[in-house]
Amino acid sequence: MHTSAFLFALGMAFGCSSALAQGVGSAAGEVTLRLPGGGIYIGTVTNGVPDGKGYFQDADGMQYEGEVHMGRRTGLAEALFPNGNRYKGEWKDGKPDGNGTMTYMLGGSYEGRWREGVRDGRGVMTFAGSGRRAEVGFVDGERIDAKMPAPEPDPPKQQYALRDANAKIGSHFSHKISTSAIPLNAGWEQLTPAQQRMVRDRYPALDEADEPPYPVKGPQTFYARLAELSGKYQLNEDLRIYVLIGADGKVASVTSMGIEDPEARRLAGVLAGLVQYKPARCGGQPCQMMVPFNMRLSVTY
Repeated sequence: MHTSAFLFALGMAFGCSSALAQGVGSAAGEVTLRLPGGGIYIGTVTNGVPDGKGYFQDADGMQYEGEVHMGRRTGLAEALFPNGNRYKGEWKDGKPDGNGTMTYMLGGSYEGRWREGVRDGRGVMTFAGSGRRAEVGFVDGERIDAKMPAPEPDPPKQQYALRDANAKIGSHFSHKISTSAIPLNAGWEQLTPAQQRMVRDRYPALDEADEPPYPVKGPQTFYARLAELSGKYQLNEDLRIYVLIGADGKVASVTSMGIEDPEARRLAGVLAGLVQYKPARCGGQPCQMMVPFNMRLSVTY
C-alpha cells in the first residue's frame, strides 16, 4: 500500500439551488431546508424559496448568516469561509460586494470596497504580524498602491515530488507521496524569488516588505510522516492545518481541521508542531504569524 498527500487550493461554494430544496415545516415563516449537495438553510422563505433572513451551511463548511433575496445571498451578512476567513458586510449574488471587512485566518484584515468577491477600490489594511494599518487600493483583486519589485518573467511550470523509497511490487519506479510547485526540501533562503512569491501570495494581508514564517528545511519530512499517518488511518480526506509561529520561531499553537477521525486529526497537528520553523519578519524584525498547510490526503494501492 502506498499513500499520497497532494496540495490543493481550497474552493469556496456560493449560491443556492433552492428550487430543489426539500424542507421541513410550513410553507411560510421560518423553516429548515435540506439543499442539494448536502447543505442546509434555516430561515424565512417565500413560496418555499429562501427569502428574508436566514442561515446557510454548505457541505464544504461555508457558513452564511444574513439577508437572502429569493434564494440569492444578497444584502448584509456575516460569513465564515472553509479556510477560516471571516467576512462581515455587503453581499451580492453570493459574493462579497460593496463595503465589508474580511478578517483573515493567516492574520490581518481588510476593511473597504469589494466587487464580485474580490477587493476592488479603496480600503484600510491591517497587516499580518505587525498590525500596521494603512490605506490601500485594489483593482480587481490586485493591489495598485504598493511599491512592488518589477515582476520577473514567469518561470516554466514545474512540479516537485516527494517519492516513496520503496517501489511498487513489479516496478522499479518509486511512488509519488506528495507533489508541489515549490521544492519540498528547501528552506526559505533556498527558494527562488518566484517561489517565494508563490508562498507570499497565500497571505492576503502580508505587507510588501515582510516575510512569512516557513519550515527551516522545507516541508518534506512533515509530508513523509503525514503520508505514513494517512496510510495507517486509511485517510481519503481534505486536511487543513494552521501553525502559529512566535517571534522566537517556536510553535505557539496548532489548529487542525478536515479529518473526521479525531485521533488522526490530533496526530496530524502534532506532526506539524514538530517541524522547525523560521519566524516571520515584519519591518525587518521577527514577528508572530501563521503557517498554513492545505492538503488532500488519499490512499492508493
